[in-house]
Amino acid sequence: MILSKKYLNDCVRTPEKTTIGKRFQLAVNHFSATKHLPPGPFPIPIIGNAHKLAADTRHVDLMQLEKQYGKVFRLYLGSQLVVIVSGGDAIREVLVTKSADFAGRPSIHSAEVYSKGRAIGFVDYSPEWRLHRKVTISALKLYGAGGIKQEAIVTNEFDLLMKRVRARNGQPHDITKEIRLAITNVICALVFGSRYEPDDPEFLKFTEITNAILSMLAAGNIVDVFPWLRFLPLKSIQQLRENCKERDRLVGRIYQEHVEANRIAAPKDLTDALLKARKEAEEEDSSVKGSLTDDKLISTMGEVFIAGMETTASSLCWALLYLIYNPKTQEILHQELDEVIGPDRLPELQDKKKLPYLEATIAETLRLSSLGPLAIPHKAIVDTTLQGYHIPKGTAVIVNLWSLHHDPAIWDNPDKFMPERFLDKDGKFVPPKQDRFLPFSAGRRGCLGESLARIELFLILARLLHSFRFENPPGYDLPTQVPIAGLVLMPQPFKVCAFYRHEN
Repeated sequence: MILSKKYLNDCVRTPEKTTIGKRFQLAVNHFSATKHLPPGPFPIPIIGNAHKLAADTRHVDLMQLEKQYGKVFRLYLGSQLVVIVSGGDAIREVLVTKSADFAGRPSIHSAEVYSKGRAIGFVDYSPEWRLHRKVTISALKLYGAGGIKQEAIVTNEFDLLMKRVRARNGQPHDITKEIRLAITNVICALVFGSRYEPDDPEFLKFTEITNAILSMLAAGNIVDVFPWLRFLPLKSIQQLRENCKERDRLVGRIYQEHVEANRIAAPKDLTDALLKARKEAEEEDSSVKGSLTDDKLISTMGEVFIAGMETTASSLCWALLYLIYNPKTQEILHQELDEVIGPDRLPELQDKKKLPYLEATIAETLRLSSLGPLAIPHKAIVDTTLQGYHIPKGTAVIVNLWSLHHDPAIWDNPDKFMPERFLDKDGKFVPPKQDRFLPFSAGRRGCLGESLARIELFLILARLLHSFRFENPPGYDLPTQVPIAGLVLMPQPFKVCAFYRHEN
């Protein structure tokens, strides 16, 4: 138990008048206020329980603590009370049934440097946040209706990806670089309305900045545990601030070009759709005018770019990595694609329901990889309860999605790649239940780009497998499945031999 600030102040303020009995009563009062909290390890003064979590394996460390303290338990990171949630029922309570109670975001200094109070994913719950999110959802719907535009963009980039991969003639090459290049250009086209050549200086700069920001946020920062350190000139925070400033400069220039082009009547990309959605919101309610600033829309552009690029690229790389380890699974996928699609055309979005084994493979990839092992922390915005425990207002809540997706009580052989777990006895795809499978989180803080990500993931993986057979290069060890840890669990770069399947 960490003694409250009030208790310590009461003891220190009038020590000569505070009898032993009175101090004991203060301690009893403090305990009674916290006794209904979830269980957890005893915290060490100053650092709390921070020593129990390693930066690279936080999700696994929390899963180990879960075995001792249960599916809902507490930690202290410094003096900050944090509740960890991993069970399906408890996660559903946080994200769905009581999503309004847990809709906040705790104050995390590195995230504040990144978002400047403007990023939808990191800012706290407020009427301004609700408006910003509503307009962004509206823009995604305006631009993403039916997935038609996304499919055309993916098709164009896939054609170029296929040419690059075929040019390797089955020789070993780093497929992760090719996939990341293709996905980055898909996201550029979706958000900015333009694509880049691989050697374009602006493209290289933007990619460098994005990777740097991701790695800095992923590593965490000591200032997030000990906020008073923000007053010191920490190099890591300075670098994060500089990269975010450069990102805003690049995205801001693209945004200004869209404002001047004024394509609101017929949006060409997501940025145009954001401008249109803002205009419609202001016309619907004049009181919101001025709330959706240019800076907020610029932040949304950068946020969608980073989230869409890394999650989709990593998912595709994990899928190919798992298929190299499981060649029989790849054979079944080739057979399904050949029977449904044939050699003379590429898979289209409308083919999705006809390819149940491919759908199952994608679901299993998302489950096993658990890209976002720990969802962005939530915060209780009111005094509430969780699975019978008292959760005070202001408490940070971390959802361990990795634990949910690797729970042996839910999944047979949870560490094994088994697409068949998502098929019924007739071979039809059975969508997993939400309380067991949440790769994109859920509720008010769920991933806004889930539909776009699923479209990209299906189309590109379907077309890669339709066109190529992927094998581990002769003489090479199988690539490691140990991820590059962080906000997103990225597979380490690996080489493949890609053989074109439809030679005449």
